[in-house]
Amino acid sequence: MCARQIRAVSIGGGTGQPKLINALRLMGAHIDSVVAMADDGGSTGLLREREHVVPPGDIRKCLSALAADPEAPLARAFAHRFPSIDDHALGNLLLVALAKEGGSFTDAIRMCEELLGCIGHVHPSTLELVSLSGRTHYGAIVHGQAQISYGSNTFSEVWLEPQNAEVNQAAADAIMTADLVVLGPGSLFTSIIPNVLVDGIREALFATHAERVFVCPKIDSLGETSGMSAADHVETLLRHGLEGAIDTVLVHRAETPEFVYPYQKRAWECAVVKAAAAAASANDHVSNGEAASGVLSAGAIAAAKDAPFGPIRANDEDLERIQAMVPRVLVRDFTAGGSPAAHDAGCLAAALAEVVS
Repeated sequence: MCARQIRAVSIGGGTGQPKLINALRLMGAHIDSVVAMADDGGSTGLLREREHVVPPGDIRKCLSALAADPEAPLARAFAHRFPSIDDHALGNLLLVALAKEGGSFTDAIRMCEELLGCIGHVHPSTLELVSLSGRTHYGAIVHGQAQISYGSNTFSEVWLEPQNAEVNQAAADAIMTADLVVLGPGSLFTSIIPNVLVDGIREALFATHAERVFVCPKIDSLGETSGMSAADHVETLLRHGLEGAIDTVLVHRAETPEFVYPYQKRAWECAVVKAAAAAASANDHVSNGEAASGVLSAGAIAAAKDAPFGPIRANDEDLERIQAMVPRVLVRDFTAGGSPAAHDAGCLAAALAEVVS
């Protein structure tokens, strides 16, 4: 799609970043992925707690997406989960084992890149053990990335602890030498902003000569961004330190909004199961405006179930607000088959190629 091979950096985490990697592959780009390190849920959270390593889950997802053949048996086995052993993914276990036996987590990533024949590189934004905390619009403080993901209210801000986490220099260098840097799509507070909160990543985003693009998500993230418009997403990103460091915003708008309630139902079934398990081993309480880490209250679950979920609003007024905050806005229909949260890889690749050309 591009006249020359460009150097592209994806910044994010979760399931959104592999979707972006698919688009960048269609562009024929050289890809570096910078990944947030605050995840503390599921298999990743267990390994982080028990083995005292940085979370491997989102690293593993990007490695699979960058594999020479993402559909090859080895690449698919990398994502294979074992329900009999805490639902651990094989790739998570392999990354931790190689880090223990090979000297460092960075070495483990490089060995897995070689094993999978990856066409690019994956970089943690920091190699320090960091945790994510946030404040809801109602002032309640919640600790833990997993709890923010399934929070009962929209969040207004998040922060890392420790706040002065040292940057992984390889991640900052990739941003500095890129032609295109893309933040998102993905969960705003738990996948994208945790990268920006690492000082060296934020500084690199200001210093790079790359075109800096924010891909606004298509639908609400459960709890954390419920009811936020596309303009609210951009405003929040800038408020977390990126004012003046975003050149273009890509916004999804479809004539026929996608049906999202099945997605909501599946996600909340998962949230309720996790909350019930956590409540069995800790007091379910909220005191002094602070939520206990690892636990969702029954009231929080009920409130979040009733919260609005659906396509992120992007009307003309929202677009005018975005245009007042950044130099350029591109509105496209990124409707994809399957998950309503996903951006069509071909449409996203075309829009990004338009930006860089």
